[in-house]
Amino acid sequence: MSEPQLIVEIAFPVGASTSTYLQLDDTARGRLDTGTLAGDTTWVDVSQWVRAVSTRRGASRTRTPILRFEPGTCTITLDNSDRRFDPTNMGGPYVGAGRTQVTPMRAVRIRAAWNGTTYNLFRGYADSWDITWWDPNDAEAVVQCTDAFKVLANYDRTPVTPIGDGELSGARVNRILDSVSWPPVDRLIDTGDTVLQATKLEGDALGELQLTADSDLGELYVDGSGRIVFRGRFGVTTDDRSNTPQAVFGDAGDGIELPYNRDGLAISYDDEQLINVARIGRAGGTVQTVEDAGSQAQYMVRTFERTDLLMASDEDAASVATWIISISKEPELRFDAITVSPDLDPDRMYPHVLGREIGDRITIIRRPPGGGAPIERDVWIRGITHESRPGHWRTTWSLQSASKTLYFLKLDNPVTGQLDNYALA
Repeated sequence: MSEPQLIVEIAFPVGASTSTYLQLDDTARGRLDTGTLAGDTTWVDVSQWVRAVSTRRGASRTRTPILRFEPGTCTITLDNSDRRFDPTNMGGPYVGAGRTQVTPMRAVRIRAAWNGTTYNLFRGYADSWDITWWDPNDAEAVVQCTDAFKVLANYDRTPVTPIGDGELSGARVNRILDSVSWPPVDRLIDTGDTVLQATKLEGDALGELQLTADSDLGELYVDGSGRIVFRGRFGVTTDDRSNTPQAVFGDAGDGIELPYNRDGLAISYDDEQLINVARIGRAGGTVQTVEDAGSQAQYMVRTFERTDLLMASDEDAASVATWIISISKEPELRFDAITVSPDLDPDRMYPHVLGREIGDRITIIRRPPGGGAPIERDVWIRGITHESRPGHWRTTWSLQSASKTLYFLKLDNPVTGQLDNYALA
């Protein structure tokens, strides 16, 4: 087997919502007591007409210390020479009750099967169907898709009486998702690590979810199976996939280090992430300012400010400001992105290319062409891009340095409950 079997499916018969169905072939939803058994016609396999697929999830860059993940997107290029994906073709196979099923907001899922394992790469909704005719007898349909963030961003809510004062960030995420009736089977929510102020549950749901994650310094994204994922800030120190490297990528060519494209490693050493004045405030609180005079003397003043966060106390705001200065007061040579071509070593590479998730920790080694000691960095995967067409697969991960992790004091936690509240990992 030289490359994975790409599986592209569209929910033509049922439309946008598939979450109430139990799907026995779905690793996230194929569990008993989670829904009604899905019929065989829930998903239509269009893989044989696929000419190319690209997916992107997570953050494309990590410019600021409070990381915000972007909506996931997907582009599917389909062979449309028989007009099956043409919404004006009422004689095509995707027509029901006299209406076309080739419409925006059809659920879409992308999976890949390799060596007996099926991996979820993307799940979302069709935005558009762009039809192109190539005379005399060829045509393409390009489907643009966006993940669940699109649905949450378009859900504008009426304010309620303030509720939830003193709850943890994970409970807040669940409360927001409940307010828009987001299915429990489509969530993977951590407890969270920050106590929050009350909420009116107003405005668009995505905006409040992102502000909640920002206030916790946590992660909020949509995973490859379409679930809303929230993980509090301590996840990078307590979860094995984040505190321990899951793979080593290098350029030794020794059969031990996993290979990467040498021209696909983005290396940066700049002032983009340099901060020596942090002003952090909670809504209704006093802005907390933390500075580093030595960094200012060396690099001049570099300021970061957020005054809209939702933590319940000014002390928590001060802790965030201290953390930002601790990790950002000095420049760092960073690996910002890495591109891999799994066909360089398919048996070893494809399980990583298909199975790595946002927040996974990996080690990257680069040996300078002019000689000298190898440059080695531990990084977290923060964004995942796949590009696939017959005979070609490329994956790019956007990265965040894992060399500066600040442990906040958490007395009930064996890892973070240390006396030194601001000890660097």
